[in-house]
Amino acid sequence: MRRDLCFFSKVLVASAVMAFLFAGTAPASAKEPIKIGLIGALSSSYGASNQKVLEISVEDVNKAGGILGRPVELVVEDWKRQVPLAVAAYKKLVMTDKCSLVFTEGTEGTTACAEVASQLFPDYPHLQFCFWTANETVTDRVVEQYDKFKFLFRVYTNTADSFDPGMEQAAMFTDMIKTKKMALIMEDIGWTQPYWEGIPGRHPTLKEHFEKAGIQVVYHAKSSISEKMFLPMLEKCAASGADTIFWITGYTDTVALAKQWATSSAKDLDIVMMSGFVSYAAFYKMTGGAALGVVALNPEVEIAFTEKSGPFFEKLRARKAGLLASTYGACDGPFIFKNAVEKAGAMDMNKVIKALETGEFQHAFWKWKFDKRHEPVKGYPYYPNIWGQHQGPDKYRVVFQEDIRKLANPDQRFMPVKELRKKAGK
Repeated sequence: MRRDLCFFSKVLVASAVMAFLFAGTAPASAKEPIKIGLIGALSSSYGASNQKVLEISVEDVNKAGGILGRPVELVVEDWKRQVPLAVAAYKKLVMTDKCSLVFTEGTEGTTACAEVASQLFPDYPHLQFCFWTANETVTDRVVEQYDKFKFLFRVYTNTADSFDPGMEQAAMFTDMIKTKKMALIMEDIGWTQPYWEGIPGRHPTLKEHFEKAGIQVVYHAKSSISEKMFLPMLEKCAASGADTIFWITGYTDTVALAKQWATSSAKDLDIVMMSGFVSYAAFYKMTGGAALGVVALNPEVEIAFTEKSGPFFEKLRARKAGLLASTYGACDGPFIFKNAVEKAGAMDMNKVIKALETGEFQHAFWKWKFDKRHEPVKGYPYYPNIWGQHQGPDKYRVVFQEDIRKLANPDQRFMPVKELRKKAGK
C-alpha cells in the first residue's frame, strides 16, 4: 500500500512537472498580438490620414489571418512634430508596448528615432518603416553602418527620385510638356538642398540635370515658404522667355501661387508644382478654378493597380481619409511586414530583414522591392512617378508616367494650359 502511494505520488509530481514545462512552451503566447506602432503628427492632415490608413490596413491583415496566426494591434503616438516627443514615443512603443514594427514620419523625427532604435535593437529586435521623409541621406546609414541600422526601411519617395532614370522626370518635361526653356524655382528649405547644391559624387544640381537633358534653365531662384506674394517672381518667369515653370513645392502656399499665376503675365506658361495642397483633388475648387492646367506630383487620383485597390479606396472614403503620397506605404506597409515575417517563418527580425532584402511584395498597389540602401526600387511596376493635371472641375487626370496614365485614364492625356484655357473659354 505504501509502495502504491509512493508510486502514485511520483506520478503526480512528474505530471505536475510536465504540466509546468508544457505550460511554459504552450502556444498560448502565439495568440498574443503582434504590435505595430505609429509616431504621427496627428493634428496634421497627413498624420491623421496615415493613422486612418494604418487602421484600415491592420484590420485587413487581421481578416487575412493576422501574422503567423497572431492578431495585429496598432498603437499610435502623437509627436506633434517635436523631436523629443518622437524619441520618447519611440522608446515607449518598443520597450513598453513591445512593437515589432514602428512607422515614423518626417526627416527630423525619423533620424532621431533611428539613432534610438539602433541602441534598442540588440535587446528589442524590431523594424522601422519611414514615410513622409523625403531627405535622401536618411538611409545612407544603412549602407555605411549596416549592422547598426539594418532595421530601417523607407516606404516613401525621396529627393533622389528626381534623378532616378526609372522615374523619367526629365522625360516628362522634354517628351510630354515639350519644354525647351524652364523657369526653375524651389523652396528655400532643407529638403530641397540636394536640388540646389547637388550631392558630390552622386547627383548634379537639378539645374544641371535638366540642362543635360536638353532643357535650358533661363530663370533659377529660391522662394521662401512663408511667401504670399508670388507675382514678382512670376513676372520674371514670363520675362525670361521660359515656356514652362517648375516650382518645387511642399510647404509653399500653392493656392495663392496658382491664383496669382492665373492672373500674371506667366498665365500661358505651363506650370508644374511638386506637392502640397496642389496634389489634392479639391485644389481646383480651392483656387476657384485658377488651377486649370496645373500639374502636380502624387495626385489624389484613385488608380486600380490590383483587385485590392478598389475595396481599399472605398474604406478610405468611408473614413474620410485623404489619398496622399504616404497613403501607399501606410496601406501596403503592414502587408509587406506580414509577408516578410511569413517568408522568414518566424518573428526573428534578422531573418525578416533578409526576407525584406531579397523578396518582392505586392498588396493593393505596385510591387515593392528594396535596394541595398533599403529604398524602394523605382520605376513601374515598382515604385512609380505619378503626376496629375487639373483639367477642370472634377477633372483631375493622371498624365505621367505613361504606364500609369493608361491604367488610370487611358483616354485623357496632358493638355497645354493654352489649350485648356481656350477650351474653357478663358
